[in-house]
Amino acid sequence: MKKPLPSKTFCALPWMHLSSRPNGHMRVCCTANASSVQDADSSKKVGGGEVGVLKNDNGAPANFNTTNLTDAWNNTYMKSVRKQMLRGEKPASCLKCYKEEEAGHASKRMWETEYWGNRFDLEEIVKETNEDGSVPPKIRYIDLRMGSKCQLGCVMCSPHDSSGWVKDWQKIYPTLENKKLQESMQWFNKGRVDGASYNWHKNNKEFWKELYEQIPHMYQLYFAGGESTVIEEHYTLLEEVVKRGYAKQIELRYNSNGVEMPQRLFDLWDEFKRVRFHYSIDAHGKQNDYIRYPSVWEHQEKQFHVLDNTGPNVEVTTATTIMALNVYYIPEFVKWKLAQNFKKINSWPLGAGGINMHFAYWPPQLNVKVLPLNFKAEVTRKYKEDFIPWLKENWQSCTGVKENNIDYDTWLSSTYGVKRFENIINFMNAEDWTQRLPEMKEWVERLEQHRGQVFAEAFPDMTHIFDDV
Repeated sequence: MKKPLPSKTFCALPWMHLSSRPNGHMRVCCTANASSVQDADSSKKVGGGEVGVLKNDNGAPANFNTTNLTDAWNNTYMKSVRKQMLRGEKPASCLKCYKEEEAGHASKRMWETEYWGNRFDLEEIVKETNEDGSVPPKIRYIDLRMGSKCQLGCVMCSPHDSSGWVKDWQKIYPTLENKKLQESMQWFNKGRVDGASYNWHKNNKEFWKELYEQIPHMYQLYFAGGESTVIEEHYTLLEEVVKRGYAKQIELRYNSNGVEMPQRLFDLWDEFKRVRFHYSIDAHGKQNDYIRYPSVWEHQEKQFHVLDNTGPNVEVTTATTIMALNVYYIPEFVKWKLAQNFKKINSWPLGAGGINMHFAYWPPQLNVKVLPLNFKAEVTRKYKEDFIPWLKENWQSCTGVKENNIDYDTWLSSTYGVKRFENIINFMNAEDWTQRLPEMKEWVERLEQHRGQVFAEAFPDMTHIFDDV
């Protein structure tokens, strides 16, 4: 029997985890900054535009260039988040998760807490909390984003997270006319604010010293964008962990575009306890090429098969971003994926719903809530009258369902099955953000102008959504 959590708003991460931005800013977790987008016009920026980023006592963001890892772990901001959660309150940095839960979605707070609760005695960890909210300096899970180096300029990304966006941003941003769009797509001083730098991880002796001191406590190293597979320091870290003899106790986790996966990567993976690889892909065919520009579907499709044939300690899922551009086409992507008969990627339980997913919050013009009401109705009908009934009929096509003697009721009740797609609809319909359609239209037009991408060719069923804009 599972022990009850300390409160209804509790999340395990502030007791176990720190996350970073590519510019070196530290934050509560990787989704915390999305909590600033709370309404259709972004006026409810609870905690400011840098919500979720750890603040020093002077109010400046805690950055790896200026703040020690262990100091940040127990700074005023982190202590406040812990105390709020223990009181059953909702910290501003965590509003994204609570909002998703209201729509019935299994948020990061929920699944991370379940995941770590199965591996650690959370009650014992919480008991270590002092009255002021401080806890022992044992970081068990760290999210490292070592700069913004990346080969792609995905439509829902920006130069904040990808070097592949810089040249296009320099062309596109000066041409933007919509004030809200200008606000959401700004890039202050090329990211160099409050000690921030996309090279924070280079020649930062104090950071590396502190990180290696934490390795004996570490259970998971998580790498995300930029693109870790093309960042040399990512490999240096793995090699050092192996050299120090801790690899077999540590789990690696990735969000990766999968474009480049050298043999060196697979050789290092063999040394670690477990690898959880979340393949960042959102659609197939022309839609992939549009969304994850300038990747090419034929290559990305091959990478699916490469990943599906990795070693026994490697778990592979998708990390699909649900956004205004692809929500209508997710059923086709899932049907394609299940038809491939992947051994790992469709396996029970994580692949039982076809995809692992998260919602796009930023940029706000691509949030699914932005879509016009008549098109939302089309999406809803497609899911409820076609896709979900199809999935229920073909539920045994998920690898591992038969092998693990999973019955229909168990599959149906799974968080990762049909519920996931029902919750997409619930989240999309929860609020009307159509006032941001002009921003989406202008963004699409600018991409078409500067990248030569034709929206109507990639998304032919969506050409009418801007008719009234």
